[in-house]
Amino acid sequence: MEPVCLVEPVPSSGALRVNPAALGLLRVLARPLHVLAIFGPCGTGKSFLMDRLVGQGEAFPRSPGIWVWCLPHPTQPDQALVLLDTEGFPQQEGDETKLSRLFLLNVLLSSVFVYNTRSEGDPQRQLDRLTYVRDLPRVVRVLDESWENSCLLSSVLPDFVWCLRDVAPDPCLDEVLEAMDHELDSALSSPQDLEDSPSSCVQRLFPCRKLFRFCSPQGDGGHGEQLSPAGQLHPMFQKQMGRFKDYALSRSPKTVVGNRAVDGVFLADFLERIVNLLSRDEPVFLTEICNGLQQEGSNYSMGYPVDPMGGSPPSRAAASAAQPLVLEPKREHMVPLHASRPALPVLAKVAPSTAQPGAMEEPMCLIENSPDGELQLNQAALALLQSVRQPVVVVAIAGLYRTGKSYLMNRLASKDQGGFSLGSTIQSHTKGIWMWCLPHPHPRRAGHTLVLLDTEGLGDVEKGDTKNDTWIFALAVLLSGTLVYNSLGTIDQRALEQLHYVTELTERIKVKAAGEGSRQEGEDSAEFVRFFPAFVWAVRDFTLQLQLDGREITEDEYLENALKRRQGQPEKLDLPKKYLRQYFPSRKCFVFDRPAPRRDLARLDELPAAALNPDFLEQAQRFCSHIHQHAGTKTLPGGHLVTGTLLGNLAVTYVDAIRSGAVPCMESAVLALVQIENSAAVVEAVAAYEEQLGLRVVLPTESVQELLELHAQCEREALRVFLARAFKDEQQYQRQLKDKLDSKRAELCRQNEQASSDRCTAALLELSQELEERVCEGSYSVPGGYQRLLDDQREMVEKYQLVPEKGIMAAEVLQQFLKSKEMVAQAVLQTDQSLTDRQREIEVERARAEAAEREAQLSQEMQARTEQLLQDQKRSHQEHVQQLTAKMEQDRRQLLAEQERALALKLQEQERLLREGFQKEAAQLQHQMQNLRTEMSRPQGSCSIL
Repeated sequence: MEPVCLVEPVPSSGALRVNPAALGLLRVLARPLHVLAIFGPCGTGKSFLMDRLVGQGEAFPRSPGIWVWCLPHPTQPDQALVLLDTEGFPQQEGDETKLSRLFLLNVLLSSVFVYNTRSEGDPQRQLDRLTYVRDLPRVVRVLDESWENSCLLSSVLPDFVWCLRDVAPDPCLDEVLEAMDHELDSALSSPQDLEDSPSSCVQRLFPCRKLFRFCSPQGDGGHGEQLSPAGQLHPMFQKQMGRFKDYALSRSPKTVVGNRAVDGVFLADFLERIVNLLSRDEPVFLTEICNGLQQEGSNYSMGYPVDPMGGSPPSRAAASAAQPLVLEPKREHMVPLHASRPALPVLAKVAPSTAQPGAMEEPMCLIENSPDGELQLNQAALALLQSVRQPVVVVAIAGLYRTGKSYLMNRLASKDQGGFSLGSTIQSHTKGIWMWCLPHPHPRRAGHTLVLLDTEGLGDVEKGDTKNDTWIFALAVLLSGTLVYNSLGTIDQRALEQLHYVTELTERIKVKAAGEGSRQEGEDSAEFVRFFPAFVWAVRDFTLQLQLDGREITEDEYLENALKRRQGQPEKLDLPKKYLRQYFPSRKCFVFDRPAPRRDLARLDELPAAALNPDFLEQAQRFCSHIHQHAGTKTLPGGHLVTGTLLGNLAVTYVDAIRSGAVPCMESAVLALVQIENSAAVVEAVAAYEEQLGLRVVLPTESVQELLELHAQCEREALRVFLARAFKDEQQYQRQLKDKLDSKRAELCRQNEQASSDRCTAALLELSQELEERVCEGSYSVPGGYQRLLDDQREMVEKYQLVPEKGIMAAEVLQQFLKSKEMVAQAVLQTDQSLTDRQREIEVERARAEAAEREAQLSQEMQARTEQLLQDQKRSHQEHVQQLTAKMEQDRRQLLAEQERALALKLQEQERLLREGFQKEAAQLQHQMQNLRTEMSRPQGSCSIL
């Protein structure tokens, strides 16, 4: 995997939130974890050090929050290596509360904590910048007791490793430090008089303290974050890096109270619990959390003692039988932030006939519904959904319990047996929302994933919680592109009254965030028509004749007749009709005969097709064919296609809102997705650029123009990748991409110059070897030697000119080489007895003129190179503007098409209301349509990439 954001700051509040996708990746790690975290000031090369620890280039992004990278341990195959890279704290005062919480998370999660600083002045002053260490004994306690905490706390904290960067190279000092086992205290004074100083707190709280010195990666006093190819790292830096790596990777895995190792599930739950406590400014009692976790679940791969020989942990059953936790030296424990911890995730089996990510052989629960009505996401299912990068067609089914919803969904999945579990009693069977990801079966949807969502039955008398039912129904509406409502019998007054969940959607869903122009509830709900799914009513066990006033009617006509509104109808009957028509203007109806005799319904999924009602089979086939052909790809407002990744993020946003007591807001959810998806689009685009560069570019190139053309091709591909994924970008993220690609171009030019310079220098050294030997032998220190030297130099230059693939530095390197030989030529000239003083003066002037001519020619080449770079900057700017303009125009067309569809549907409903005599509601619709037309006529914003 690549690094992903684990904990990010919330821009509006400064609070911290956990990324569920990252938790899902942690939770699949069943081995003991070696967790190494890094923390320190901005710009000190933290990410560079972590990348080098595992031999990578630029893997960790320079982004806010804490980023996690899960890797196989390079030396311990039975362990997983987890790296945590944290945003740096600023030189001046920043958000101290946020930074303190990030520091505490680093310490509590890690088995090795690295404090990374530059060498600037007194080293102890750099250590004393770690003021956040004072918060450790105040916030974190081992026991809920009033007696001394520091001694107990020191027994559960990680190793403290201080990396002092960009020091002056000093091999002797390095050897002394090595001989002293890198003990940190050897470099510090003992501040006994300042017990509350950060350095004193480090000495008091962290029993294992180490110091590692690093010179600049180039050995030239440059900054540590200046990245260089591995071949250009200074030998001393490589040696220092090797010592640090040997120490950091040889430490014991992450353990908890009782010296017991933990796995990824436990670490993820611990993180959630700590973030929850810190966000409420509550103290962290480690032993209480440890014992609580052990009592709550026996499914953790933890609780087994660390095997000093590196053996595998015992089975989970054996682990659960382990003795209770006893306070012993070394480390801590934890639990989940968002309600109860899900069971140990069991990843769904991937269908062997499909290679696409996320394809599932059987369904799994996506949103769990606990007995007390709390909704929570199953992290394993969420991680699987977020692995789907294809656009998704999302079909959800809702309806009363025990009406055969799961069976109908299994038909959509083309499964006669297996699939969504069926119940055969009067009790509700499906709990929460279950998910099934499949390759879309229809040729028109090739490259799409079909996501089926089977929801818990509504109106379960044993549950008796209508509010929980309404949230289940609201989530089905929010997550789906097509909503199937399943009922029994007929569409009559009772069936409509049972659909009262539609009338409560205004209380459960918001389109706009609060404060956006003080929108009234009616104005907000008027937008539902643009964002809600298509509605399909499936009427099961239908026994009536489809006739009206003596003529046969279609199923759709049957539905529309049932939804006719009449003046004076009771509100509880009229409101479901009103809101169903208002919120779901795209409607379809299917009726189904009973599939089999009553006695066989209990084993319906076991019956062969021959035992089923032929009329039912034909009706089910028409239903499935309609869904497969006409159910559209899930989109966001504005027409952006939703992938499995986006759908998973939507589910997180909506469920988190419900759990917090808020109302899910579509606009807020989209804004959150914009940040997540567009940031990922930048990363993906840069990766595409680097991939194309690796395939196309061989350095050195013969000209700057050739290099810039290759860069332009790679940039074009990166831009295509970015625009394919990004959406609703107000040029912020594309500007970030352009800045990154400009930096890549500058680095590419530098590498090209260096490759050319290296090749040319090697060629000149080889060609001049014989000439150098003659100089050393004194072959030119004879009468006529100066002319012979000039002839040999000209011959060498001619051979040099014939060397292929020298690159753009050929002239400059030659000029530097010849200039370095001028002293030798002058010495030979002055000792050549065959020349008169006047001839010597003439030769000196000639040599000077030739050198000036070469300098002038070289200056022209460099000027031309600079002009080419400036022209490429203009080309790049124009390319970005053109691509963005085209993207904005495409988005504008999609938005207009969406608005025109909404307008046409509103107009259709207005005409129907007028026929039915609802003049006031028709006038309200007229007002909504006028607002929509005004919005459609607004001019498009201009494009400007600065």
